Amino acid sequence: MKPLKTLLIMFVLTLAGCESMTVSQCQVADWGRVGFADAARGVSENRLDAYTEDCGKSGIVPNHQAYRQGWDAGIRKFCTAANGWREGVQGNSSKASVCQGQSGYEPFTRNLNAGLQVNRTNGYLRQNATDANRLQKRLEASDNDDERRRLRRELRDIDREQFQLRRQLDQQQLLAP
Repeated sequence: MKPLKTLLIMFVLTLAGCESMTVSQCQVADWGRVGFADAARGVSENRLDAYTEDCGKSGIVPNHQAYRQGWDAGIRKFCTAANGWREGVQGNSSKASVCQGQSGYEPFTRNLNAGLQVNRTNGYLRQNATDANRLQKRLEASDNDDERRRLRRELRDIDREQFQLRRQLDQQQLLAP
């Protein structure tokens, strides 16, 4: 019975974590500011649906017009070339859809895509570093000369690729706004 109780408590806590806003937050919300803050962070305007559902459970109806006015102002702050670059470097590819139809869409997506290239290159660099560490440990543990030669050759190949990736990353970073 104890595992069932623990599972039930975890389920309830998980559901509580899904709330977009607490009852007390719903009661005091300045919906224009909430909309602005959401948009300025690149949150879709569809977030209002979650607020409507969660606040509605306690009988509170968000001010849709105020939220939308705030969101419209905030999204202009978000859909910039610099934010596109930052979101791309962080690997947040889904943010382009938030800016679709906005005045800053073109520079945002262009820089988002350039930032995503940087993110991928950094991923390759990290993976190669992990592979090199793994190969180095195998090299140190090996007593077989043929295997050691093969491992050294693989390490040299990775080193060459890392050099090329670092050069590529330098070129990609020149595209930053």
